[in-house]
Amino acid sequence: MNFLGAIILVALILLGVFTLVNWPVLIAPTTLSFVAFDIEGPLGVILLGVTLVLVALFVFYALALRTNMLMESRRHNQELQAQRKLAESAETSRINELRTQIEQEFAQLRGVILAVDTRMDTVAQSTKQSIDEATNSLAALVGEMDDKIDRALARGGS
Repeated sequence: MNFLGAIILVALILLGVFTLVNWPVLIAPTTLSFVAFDIEGPLGVILLGVTLVLVALFVFYALALRTNMLMESRRHNQELQAQRKLAESAETSRINELRTQIEQEFAQLRGVILAVDTRMDTVAQSTKQSIDEATNSLAALVGEMDDKIDRALARGGS
């Protein structure tokens, strides 16, 4: 219970005690004037009744405000839940799109790497073949030179 509620409760208790203590005075008949006519009646009971009606109206007003606030709070909570779900689904969608894009990029990179690997194999085989041909050519030239040197030595030595 908040501070204002406690004050209201204390005021109502004091009003009740005041009414009980002064009950004989409150029910004493008096002439009451209503501008157009006059009647005999207990002024205290009429004022007490008006006070209780006003208290009931204030309680009803406070309950209506509280109910309206709770309904508004519930509506805001539902809207927040809907927005949260929408944001989560959008985030999930973005993550799935990103995953798809990354997978596509990796697939393209795999294709490029495979093409480069194949080309490197081709270049390596071509280079090996060129080196083998150059080695064979060089070996043939060395053999020829060796033969010429052997023949030249054989002619010079004979």
